[in-house]
Amino acid sequence: MEQDVMELEGKRVLPENFGPLRDANGNARVTGPCGDTVEMWLLVVDGNIEDATATSDGCGHSISASCMVASMVMGMPVSMAEELSEQDVLSVLPDFPESSRHCVKLSLDVLRKALEDHDLRLARRWQRTVARETVPVLADGAKRERRTLMVMSGKGGVGKSTVAVNLAVSLAREGLRVGLVDVDIHGPSIPTMLNLTKTTVYSGDGGIVPVVLGDLYGLEVMSLGFLLQNPDDPVVWRGPLKNSLIEQFLKDVQWGDLDYLIVDCPPGTGDEPLSVAQQLEGKGEAVLVTTPQEVSTVDVARSVNFARKLNLPILGIVENMSGFICQHCHHQTDIFRTGGGRMLAQRYGVPFLGAIPLDPAIGLAGDAGQPYVQRFNESPISDTYRTIARAVRNTRSELV
Repeated sequence: MEQDVMELEGKRVLPENFGPLRDANGNARVTGPCGDTVEMWLLVVDGNIEDATATSDGCGHSISASCMVASMVMGMPVSMAEELSEQDVLSVLPDFPESSRHCVKLSLDVLRKALEDHDLRLARRWQRTVARETVPVLADGAKRERRTLMVMSGKGGVGKSTVAVNLAVSLAREGLRVGLVDVDIHGPSIPTMLNLTKTTVYSGDGGIVPVVLGDLYGLEVMSLGFLLQNPDDPVVWRGPLKNSLIEQFLKDVQWGDLDYLIVDCPPGTGDEPLSVAQQLEGKGEAVLVTTPQEVSTVDVARSVNFARKLNLPILGIVENMSGFICQHCHHQTDIFRTGGGRMLAQRYGVPFLGAIPLDPAIGLAGDAGQPYVQRFNESPISDTYRTIARAVRNTRSELV
């Protein structure tokens, strides 16, 4: 296979099992020490691997190893696939260079993580089955519909996308089915924050297939960034084109049976938030993000009034960058004034969801494509995000 890949690379042709696998129920993505990122998808039925595919952004050896591992486990019982060794793979890859054998180890690591993801999904499915038995039922006997949360701010630079990503992951950690859609047309940052800058999406019979992140509890993601040829390509669009894309993202993407869809909106009260609110036809809810200082709260107050004009329920306000945590002494210093978000919530009579301090690790995690709440799960800030996620779940939204 390795020789085939090397020959086909020049013709830009890849192995048949290179690429995402629709309906996969096991998935993992790992970046190795060499910088190559390998992703694998598995379809496991009754303890056997019925289908498997893989991708790699690395060299031909990395592609050969990952696709060969995916080919070898097809038809195998899960228990046998778990025992697959480097020597097993190398026995069907003759003349594989010693200097590239780390590619085989990386591919096997991804396989085992994909199998772990499958086990996790089975456990979550059981938890959801139990949870559904206690889901509140409306007066007419129908169950509650998927909740769509618009993460908004009247001010740019308040960390809105960071809040959207970490809130989405925090909800997913609770065993909920969560989607995250980035409608910031001119500055899509979700691909960078989730290490998806080299990811493309595919269209199926029912529309665009979102990226499913098995290593993040099955989080489903969609962004305009996946459709750009280069990450730094500008998007020079007027209102009608933007509105059309937002409608496609909300209605034509093959979202799974989600409990929550988190919509990361651009700052302000212009085309994009207005289009999202109108497309949702009264079924959206708002989470507003501000920083403590008045220059921010004044702008976010406009978002409060924007939501009220559109009869958009406000779940609450999050105060981001609420103080600075020193990496060395861990003392919190109030660089900006504090309490601005809480005072804004009190002024307008909306819930205050929580205050998140500014920690340098948040920026480092985002740049590395790892959500903070995943990388620093035991930190006080992650506890705050869990509290916010649970408050969102427990809040019965009312028009305010």
